[in-house]
Amino acid sequence: MFYSGLVVTCKPGQFESVGEALKSLPVEVHQSDAASGRYVVVLEEPSVEAETERFRAIQMLPFVADVSLIVHRNEPDDDTN
Repeated sequence: MFYSGLVVTCKPGQFESVGEALKSLPVEVHQSDAASGRYVVVLEEPSVEAETERFRAIQMLPFVADVSLIVHRNEPDDDTN
């Protein structure tokens, strides 16, 4: 499984709109800060390709100014140990 931690920065005045859009995606919002217009989001996907698609989907959301990759890691499946 592949995990990525992202910071999603909203366009000015669009914090709530981006929050609603994030709720429609299979992501986990860990932190939000309306004052700075940012969300900390975690992706969990079975492949790097799926992770990249989800990252791009967030980038394309209306009212998103920027998406930054902060951390990325791969956790092997339990049955491979």
